[in-house]
Amino acid sequence: MFPLFFISNKPFSGKSSMCVGVGKKLIEDGMKVGYMKPIGTLPIREGGITTDEDAQYISDILNVGNDIANITPVVLTQQYVRQGLRDDKFAKNILDNIEESFKKLKKGKDIVVLEGAKSVEDGYFLGISSREIAKRLNAKAILVMRYNSQIVDQILYAREFLGDSFGGVIINWVPRSQVEFLKELILPYLKKANVNVLGYIPSNKILSSVSIKEMSLSLNGQIICAEDKIDELVESFMVGAMGQEQALKYFRRKTNKAVITGGDRADVQLAALETPTKCLILTGNFQPSSVVLGRAEELGIPMILVNYDTLTAVEKVEEIIGHVRFHELKKIDKIVEVVKEFIDTKKLLSLAKE
Repeated sequence: MFPLFFISNKPFSGKSSMCVGVGKKLIEDGMKVGYMKPIGTLPIREGGITTDEDAQYISDILNVGNDIANITPVVLTQQYVRQGLRDDKFAKNILDNIEESFKKLKKGKDIVVLEGAKSVEDGYFLGISSREIAKRLNAKAILVMRYNSQIVDQILYAREFLGDSFGGVIINWVPRSQVEFLKELILPYLKKANVNVLGYIPSNKILSSVSIKEMSLSLNGQIICAEDKIDELVESFMVGAMGQEQALKYFRRKTNKAVITGGDRADVQLAALETPTKCLILTGNFQPSSVVLGRAEELGIPMILVNYDTLTAVEKVEEIIGHVRFHELKKIDKIVEVVKEFIDTKKLLSLAKE
């Protein structure tokens, strides 16, 4: 059985989600699934060991029960990169160490799901890019790509770069407006080009959402009420900079939203609280009035106090929404559901058995 190596051409394309979704689906089907992220890029310390944040989270979700040091044998910290740049001999045994860890992890498993680094090129100067790892471990590389206007060129280039290790592609985050174009033109072209398309996933509000807690952390904000609701998911955001009557009509257009407004705009804040709003982001480090605070507590709507001005807060929230993680249990269930509906797991397994 060949391992399945989920990789991407750029960060936040969805490869971690695919590892979780496919892994849990195969476990449901009765298979013993292993997991490994050979190259970590999100360093954290756990039990005195430097490992990768996503790798630790996914290994817990899949309950693989292996030593975290083997799950992520290499973590590209700044110190690691500097040493590799200084010493030509430093990289010599890295692939050997990765292979040794893989041999330990695959024992007793029907299949091992591998996760790539941020991009296929990461670690290239050390000789440990996705291509080199796939070759060494005899893995089938599954390219997870976020839909964009250059996607065909990028898929064909990645196939050439990966060579015989290339197994196929999953096209992720396809805007609803582009699904017809994808089905009528892109998929037939890729079929003629002998590219194995294993599925495509339309954009999904739940999977692109972000928790209030994560939003607060990313904004360096302070949650000042309804802290028991911070795991709720925000799907979109709106900016409040108008009068109260206009704000009410405006805010009713969207549900499950965060509203960004000045901390001194009590009228806008009260209007937002009377519509389907998940949280308020108050800019300028202004404390809200006691009336607003009391109403937010009553409704169970968290308010996040931030130091940024409104424009800066909007820019940061746009970045957060566009680069979401999956560390919420609500998302895990949705990921598995999406994999079952849109990914051809039988074809994936046939690649692993080739």
